[in-house]
Amino acid sequence: MYRNLLGIGAVFLAALLLIGITFSAQKELPADFRFVNGTEPKSLDPHVITGQPEGRIVDAIFEGLTYREPETLKPVPGVAASWDISPDKKTYTFHLRPEARWSDGVPVTAHDFAWAWRRLQEPAIGSEYAYILHVVSGAEIFNLYAGHVERLVGAAENGEPTADSVAGAVRALRASKPDGIEAVAWQKFLGTQHVNDVVKGSPDPVIKAAIHERTEVLSADRLQKIEQSLRAEAERRRGLHAHALEHFGIDEGVYAKDDHTLVVELVAPTPYFLELTAFYSAHPVPRHLIERLEREKEASGADMGREDWFLPENMVSNGPFRLEAWRVNDKIRLVKSDTYWNKDSIKLGIIDAFPIENYNTAMNVYLTGGAEWTTTYPTSIVDALKERADFHRNAGMVVYYYRFNTTRKPFNDRRVRKAVAMAINRQLIVDNILKLGQTPAFRLTPPGLGDYDPPPDGIRHDPEGARALLAEAGYPKGKGVPSLTLLFNTSETHKTIAEEVASQLRTELGLDVKALNQEWQMYQASTLALEYDIARAGWIGDYLDPNTFLDMWITNGGNNQTGWSNAMFDRLIAYAGDVETFVPDADELLPRFAEPDRARTLLAALAAADDAAARVDASAALRLHLFREAETILFHDEFPVMPIYFYVVSSLVSEKVRGWHPNPQDIHPLRGISMEGR
Repeated sequence: MYRNLLGIGAVFLAALLLIGITFSAQKELPADFRFVNGTEPKSLDPHVITGQPEGRIVDAIFEGLTYREPETLKPVPGVAASWDISPDKKTYTFHLRPEARWSDGVPVTAHDFAWAWRRLQEPAIGSEYAYILHVVSGAEIFNLYAGHVERLVGAAENGEPTADSVAGAVRALRASKPDGIEAVAWQKFLGTQHVNDVVKGSPDPVIKAAIHERTEVLSADRLQKIEQSLRAEAERRRGLHAHALEHFGIDEGVYAKDDHTLVVELVAPTPYFLELTAFYSAHPVPRHLIERLEREKEASGADMGREDWFLPENMVSNGPFRLEAWRVNDKIRLVKSDTYWNKDSIKLGIIDAFPIENYNTAMNVYLTGGAEWTTTYPTSIVDALKERADFHRNAGMVVYYYRFNTTRKPFNDRRVRKAVAMAINRQLIVDNILKLGQTPAFRLTPPGLGDYDPPPDGIRHDPEGARALLAEAGYPKGKGVPSLTLLFNTSETHKTIAEEVASQLRTELGLDVKALNQEWQMYQASTLALEYDIARAGWIGDYLDPNTFLDMWITNGGNNQTGWSNAMFDRLIAYAGDVETFVPDADELLPRFAEPDRARTLLAALAAADDAAARVDASAALRLHLFREAETILFHDEFPVMPIYFYVVSSLVSEKVRGWHPNPQDIHPLRGISMEGR
């Protein structure tokens, strides 16, 4: 079997030469370890990136308070040598290593972390992952409340709400509806204006009642009171934001007590918080470099972009490796950092990462000894790969899915979204295309998330039922549905699956669907701007908790990118983040739960808890049920995304490689890798 694959490799090599891909001819030292990284990173700024190709590099050149132990992926001491946790589990005090250094020799301090976490929340940075640290007190206020104020009342300086603000729209609604507005029309108004997002967490009883009104006619007088409350809420948030501007990252939320002591105050106990401190969004960035470059830019008038600081000629980092070269469409070269506090534990001196998207090319590079690791290979040879000793596969904490653009017809109708989800034969895809034992997915949360008990599947393969739903939505046999595109980023597997899905939708529902390929950066821009109909995506759990698969779907969440919004879902995710806030609202919400009796039992257990440990356990159980209710909304009621399968993560890894460990998150820290005989 191995000889057969070498024969295949010769064919790949010929193809490689024909398409003219070459590698740098510069004379340089050979790398100790080389791997196929899949695509060109869009950035190496830890606060901007979202993708796995970027994450692999950033995790090698930066280090957070903790890092993932290579074999178990559990968070272990990184820049922080140790930490203390308060009895209520809401305050963490990290003690940083005095010997930690940036690659230019400057000490890494607690001030760097406080400044970096504040930077992550700066709206101007536009981080899609800012929300991941909203568990820190004040972070969400700092990140979002200025935008909330503008949305609530506008930017007018005379104190009156502008016409394009929420309060202004309510005023106009009151003028146009002197006899009041029906609850159904009111709920539609709330959705159109995205009101739920900008008032989430408001303590105002008028606003809370208005958001949840589903039966009564809202009179003109009541609309006037709602407008007044919205204006008051804007002022409340303006004050909170002003306070956060003055204190967040300075002396509240996250702050440096001294050079080597960082204090983090959480909104509520967060079981996975130490995993977040190992995640790349929580990495420090070199303030001294970034601010110096900004000063030089201002002094010279040069057009220096925000991203210039992480180019090789400027880059300063604090991880086990540093960036030596980044040659676009060739490779990224990393070298061992001489200033890393634990440099003696790092075995590799030089690493090369190749941005190869073509499966045949990647396979050829691996088979001919040009790389020691690749996750990219042609699916057509999977059966042959299974026989190889260097081929590794295992169940992954990863889901493959498609987003619907819910702002466009026909996907603004939940019935159409559900019909499309029901029409897809997932078993055929995993059996005939993927062939590695992948599991059809009818929800987002994969098996193995601790004690989480997901809801029963809300969709199934049912083409006949799908056709009935489509007809019910006004599109019998697909008539009236415009031509649709199914967007995917460059990958042979993505292309094959997209074409199969498009074919099934044509056959089963009569829809005109065409698969459309875009390169990684363009694909990301298109999905972010909602310039698509259906778009493929994949999500690797950032930590071992259902929150990592569910909180991304909150209104306007950085990784939502569907236009979908649901107030009840938002509330459930918020309550799961702080169970204590759910208790006073439970009576109002329970009638809307899918399983209210189960929730009542868990609430009773929480109320009966007679010591701190029992209360922590009861809160944890209730928290997981809130996630179950949230996932029920996603896949029993709304269907903003269409899961396809749970991954089997796989790689080809040279038998000379040591320290590479299969795991469900498909994370393989470069710091843990070494080579036989080196």
